[in-house]
Amino acid sequence: MNKKAFSLIEVLVAVVILSTVAVLLFEISTNSKNNFSFLSKKGNFTTLASLPIMHSNYKYHHREIELYEFIKDSYDIKDDDLRTYLKDKKVHFTYEEFTSFSPLGDKDMQEDSSIPSFTIVFDKIEVYNKKQSTFVYKIYMR
Repeated sequence: MNKKAFSLIEVLVAVVILSTVAVLLFEISTNSKNNFSFLSKKGNFTTLASLPIMHSNYKYHHREIELYEFIKDSYDIKDDDLRTYLKDKKVHFTYEEFTSFSPLGDKDMQEDSSIPSFTIVFDKIEVYNKKQSTFVYKIYMR
């Protein structure tokens, strides 16, 4: 028998294989768009979290305030949509100060007067809304 064309079964198998590949490529494309959208939103939110670090004010420690209330004195915001967006974000500050610190926890080392005394200050700044949250530690010595 001399065969010059594809049989119906061969055509159906080829269609199934091509449609499976098309579905997988579509799914990969959709996942990439979702990942890009997530990373973009996370980057924007992290940028907002940097505002309290640049303008830290100790009168807000151990308080929860809106991000807009925190930065309204530093920036003249006239856009109502931006104001609403910033009011949706909350900022919470935590401040801890340690006057004696030993990485090994050795009390004799802490009482030794030959070791210079210093204070370690931990600031935890958390920015959050209903869907996302991020926090930053600011650590310094005095």
